[in-house]
Amino acid sequence: MRLSRISLWLLIIILLITNIATLLWSNVAGEDKYEEVFKEVDAKGILATIEGTEIKEKQLMQYMAERYGKEALEDLINKEVVYQLAKRNNLVVSDKIIDRELARMLVASPKLTDEEKEKQIKLWKEDIIYRYYLQQLLVSDAEVESTDLESYYDTYKNQYNFEEMIQLSHIVVTTEAEAEEVMTKLDNGERFSDLAELYSIDESKNRDGYIGFYSQTSSFIPGEYFDLAMDMEVGSYSEPILTSQGYAIIYMHEHLDAIDFTLEEAYEEVAMDLKLEQLPISLDATSLWDELEVETIFSKE
Repeated sequence: MRLSRISLWLLIIILLITNIATLLWSNVAGEDKYEEVFKEVDAKGILATIEGTEIKEKQLMQYMAERYGKEALEDLINKEVVYQLAKRNNLVVSDKIIDRELARMLVASPKLTDEEKEKQIKLWKEDIIYRYYLQQLLVSDAEVESTDLESYYDTYKNQYNFEEMIQLSHIVVTTEAEAEEVMTKLDNGERFSDLAELYSIDESKNRDGYIGFYSQTSSFIPGEYFDLAMDMEVGSYSEPILTSQGYAIIYMHEHLDAIDFTLEEAYEEVAMDLKLEQLPISLDATSLWDELEVETIFSKE
């Protein structure tokens, strides 16, 4: 499936988000977040000791500044430049686009706890808005014909929509008696993930039974799963069903509704994507610095 520029860049962000330099310098912006990361630091600023040798907070900050300081500062400047220009040009990102991109990020990410998901959604939302603003600013002087835009939309309209998805785990056993045994333990409060590891004959037992996100058109799960899940509440498990793999019990983690765009709703995004394909530019915000007064300590070298 072809994805819009925003979606492609945000999928790349997921792969990079565990980078420690980005985590410490880009995401820990503001005193409150800084204090949250270093909440265990004692009054002397000691982060670790190795056979009595101390590593202090100041050493870590110096280490990070020497290796990543210039790139981190440039990233912060880029974001501020983009936000200021977006405000000046009255740019907006629709809630529908944000909801679609958040859904795509959830589908592309590993399974998250509720706490992890809450934090990630906040970060993803910031990235979605930033990337949309940046792309709109980069193509602001370009023009496209309405007929080209309509043709582009007709060709790639699916990239602007999000298909309904369900997030599942399952336990697969060989016999009906085993399935009933698992159901009894679930009803008695035992954890689905523990029972998947103990009983399931499926390789997903190594992931606590987790099998991921799927749409109705997916061929990677039994066809019965999707129909069964549609009648389930999030956080619930099913009665055993017989599939080609054996007796299966599924657990519903999340249900993401379909999000569809008409041409009118997707008009600005379609125009942006078409302009980006026609222009020999990269998604680099530094090209926008000349539109504002920007001075950095590095430019004075």
